[in-house]
Amino acid sequence: MIRRTFRILPATGAMRERALWNEGIVDWQAFREIDSVPGMSMGRKKECDAVIGDAELLLERRDCGALASMLPRSQTWRLYGAFHRDAVFLDIETDGLGPGCEVTVVGTHDRNGTRTLVSGQDLDEESVAELFTGASMLVTFNGSCFDVPVLRSAFPSLDLDMPHVDLRFVARKAGLTGGLKIIERRLGLERDEGIADVDGAEAVRMWMAWKRRGCDRSLDTLLEYNRADTMNLPLVGEKVCSILERMTLGESDE
Repeated sequence: MIRRTFRILPATGAMRERALWNEGIVDWQAFREIDSVPGMSMGRKKECDAVIGDAELLLERRDCGALASMLPRSQTWRLYGAFHRDAVFLDIETDGLGPGCEVTVVGTHDRNGTRTLVSGQDLDEESVAELFTGASMLVTFNGSCFDVPVLRSAFPSLDLDMPHVDLRFVARKAGLTGGLKIIERRLGLERDEGIADVDGAEAVRMWMAWKRRGCDRSLDTLLEYNRADTMNLPLVGEKVCSILERMTLGESDE
């Protein structure tokens, strides 16, 4: 999708971008190869050619952050297809759902596998920071409202300054609303029976059962639930970004 994106160009919004596609200028290469663009001066065309050249170089260098800075924040999802293999998929658990809650579990999934840190065992700022080392993109579900601000409050020096794709809002643009498990089911994804009905409130109760009574089964189920969240995020991301791409380009599902 990113190579078909003209929102990186100055003064180019959704309508102007669609007009370019409708003219048959479907990607960066097509734009640079034509001599003139309808309604665009030669000086402006030359300026846009240079911007696209810069973007192509950044893509070749795998510089997700610089490319994201060229896009409106609402369009960061367009980078998902090019950078999801270098992304870190994040989900956290806490001991409550309100302000001031304690982080109990931090789970991530990336191309190297799944990692889970647990409060009182191996969860500290240095270990959390290591989870994001080398990542080009952060992917969450509702992380912009919960996971990221909670982590920043708990670990003030944690560096999360990377492009962030929050799949809750990408899914909403694609016509899919509700929580992560609801959207998973609508996309045909199933969870193991033992965690199919676990939600955020139940996750808090399981942590309390472990904390107060040392219930190993509760902790094991909580960690399985967290791992399922992070491991399903790439599947959800692929599906919802594909849907939104087709909608944006005006393509039919048929």
